Amino acid sequence: MSQMALNRIPIGKASLNLPTSMLLGMGVFIISALNRLLDNRKPAKTETKKFLLNQKDRLLFLKIIAGFFSVAALLTFLLPGNLWKLAVGITTFSGLCLWLLSRMPDKSSLQLFREPVYAIVFSVAVSGSIFLSGHDFDKESKLMACLFFLVVFQNFLLSSYFDAVGFPNTFNLATKLKSVFAKQILHSITFLIIAGCAYICLTTEFRYTQRLSVILMGMSVLQSLLLQKAKFLSTNKYKGMLVSLIFILPFLVL
Repeated sequence: MSQMALNRIPIGKASLNLPTSMLLGMGVFIISALNRLLDNRKPAKTETKKFLLNQKDRLLFLKIIAGFFSVAALLTFLLPGNLWKLAVGITTFSGLCLWLLSRMPDKSSLQLFREPVYAIVFSVAVSGSIFLSGHDFDKESKLMACLFFLVVFQNFLLSSYFDAVGFPNTFNLATKLKSVFAKQILHSITFLIIAGCAYICLTTEFRYTQRLSVILMGMSVLQSLLLQKAKFLSTNKYKGMLVSLIFILPFLVL
């Protein structure tokens, strides 16, 4: 939905390449699911035990991932020619990162790059697919892409913060930054996004671009509000889904 919304900048109209959007959605699911599935293999990860309780659940989930991956592989044949390199590059890079992080000890300092790397991968996938599809990346589009990356990174940092609150022994970016500093970064990102979106609203002449910038602003503000419910969400087994649902908001401008 984010890709379809950003692709319509600046006037709110653009040709829709459904295979590209579907492939992006499946890619997000596959990467997120494999990330949890590989972490689940580590006995020290108590939080992943609640995610998949036994080997039977893991095998079933692995079959679901394999099914999605098979459909995604078929969809790649429907991609425009100039998107092949991006698809292959992101798949290779993501697979390598997932494998390396799953092989490293939980306390490895390289684990701290998990959130920034995933944020970059997802943002590049969305922005890259738009750019390579022939979209004219003007100043507004570039700024919007940067703001979208901040929203994505904020989302990953927020998730790791909830994990750190619910599981104090978890080693991630939020625990390394300490809770107070992590909260300051999350709120600072919100202020940066508000400033960037306000600038776009004041300088652009396109109503659609203004509406989308307001949506991005709302996504970031909502994440700051969720931060105030950290104790409740940290013990909620659906917290990952609740945090991820923020990315449905671009549907409001489609």
